[in-house]
Amino acid sequence: MSQETVVYNGKLYFVIYKYLSGYWEIRQKDSQFNVQLVHESEVQLIDA
Repeated sequence: MSQETVVYNGKLYFVIYKYLSGYWEIRQKDSQFNVQLVHESEVQLIDA
């Protein structure tokens, strides 16, 4: 299973969970402790 990668504030993040409300939990690629809750309109999906 491959993780979705997104860009948020110029940094790479992995998608942890997508809520039905349109908010996503994302984790910074280089830090397991930096988790953000952002709206899907705030991130840019990276095509793999």
